[in-house]
Amino acid sequence: MAVLVMGIATVNAQSHKWFWFGPKAGLTSVSENFDLTADNVQNIWDNAVGYNAGLMFRLNVPMGIFSLHLQPELMYNWTKGTFKNDKFDVSKVTVNQFSIPVLAGAGLDLGLFNARVQAGPVVQFNSNAALAGAAKPEGINWNDVSYTWAAGVGIDLFNFIMVDFRYIGGWNEEPTSFGELFNFDNINKETNTWYVSLGVMF
Repeated sequence: MAVLVMGIATVNAQSHKWFWFGPKAGLTSVSENFDLTADNVQNIWDNAVGYNAGLMFRLNVPMGIFSLHLQPELMYNWTKGTFKNDKFDVSKVTVNQFSIPVLAGAGLDLGLFNARVQAGPVVQFNSNAALAGAAKPEGINWNDVSYTWAAGVGIDLFNFIMVDFRYIGGWNEEPTSFGELFNFDNINKETNTWYVSLGVMF
């Protein structure tokens, strides 16, 4: 009983830490419809699955059983799926990408089990998509930057194991300034990207 009480007390103390970091990895699912304006062609990128992996850093501000946090991440994403439209044959597409989510959130800290909600902008550095049978791209194009947003929920078990469920959204028109990231009328409802990841925290 004494060991159990000491363990619970230690976990509760850990939940009030101000800084966390750790590796994370998981699965990605993508389904997206979009138009090529010049050709007026409806394109569908479907059945796309992949992996994500990277590091997270969390600045945590405890307030009793509640907390506020800022969580930047450095992630690598690899996705492979089917690209098709009504004028071209179906092709396999592989996309490699680095992304930097910067998420703000709130948490409910219960010691052994903590729950979180998060949202924020995501900066993406894109590679050229590799089509089946085409030349392999040279790698990440650091000059090709795009912006999306993310929102999701997460749980922390024993202040050590982290599980995240996240939706990645797109835009009808690419934002050209930081302020346009908060133009919610510009949200593209045809983008459907989900992340699930598992990590450890130190």
